[in-house]
Amino acid sequence: MFSFKSTVFAALFTLTAMVSAAPGTALAAEKPAPPILSVDGQGTGTVAPDQATITIGITSHAANAGQAQNDNAWTSNQIAQAIKALGIDAKDIQTGNYSFQPTYRKEESRRNEIDGYTVSHSMNVVVRDIHRTGKVIDAALQAGANEIHSLEFTASDAHSARSTALSNAVQDARGKASIIAKCLGKRIIGIQSVSESSGYLESRRFGNAMIMAAKDAAADTLIEPGNLSLTARVHIDFLISD
Repeated sequence: MFSFKSTVFAALFTLTAMVSAAPGTALAAEKPAPPILSVDGQGTGTVAPDQATITIGITSHAANAGQAQNDNAWTSNQIAQAIKALGIDAKDIQTGNYSFQPTYRKEESRRNEIDGYTVSHSMNVVVRDIHRTGKVIDAALQAGANEIHSLEFTASDAHSARSTALSNAVQDARGKASIIAKCLGKRIIGIQSVSESSGYLESRRFGNAMIMAAKDAAADTLIEPGNLSLTARVHIDFLISD
């Protein structure tokens, strides 16, 4: 049987224990989070292109509308046949643009008079054997094409370039963070968060002037595709401590 005194003593003991434990618990809860060092990193990856797209232009002019159209159609067919002879599949030759319009006299008093018709046809040719790019351009020009609008190199698989770019971006961020932390007398103890932003594989595009310059340099057009690049960026929040 408990006495009144023993009951009061037990209650006081429990209260004292709770009060003694409270400060320690509060200090643990209020322990400050480690400082954060935010760093951006950037990296680049490259890959050799494996495909080229050539836009070939055929422009015909004649006084008669039917003649302009027939001339253009005949030349376009000749170009298509010459390109196919190089091993280009028919599905890789497509019309990109086609226009038919009258042209007018330039004299002030006769500006409303039609003096002929112009037909413009552009063909997009996909070259899957990139080493044939120059030969396709030569064949098109020899068959009657009078303009090469553009030449664009692309790669069908950007995975390796993206992986390299991300790896280089992370290394760049980590290197910056290490230098900054060391200068501050700190050390990296962890990572709070990471975010990334990868760009697209950049194609290499040549305009008409550059292509014709290459054509004029030699009998056979020499086209060097080079490499394509992809840039990746990361943002990392590092945890640092003394």
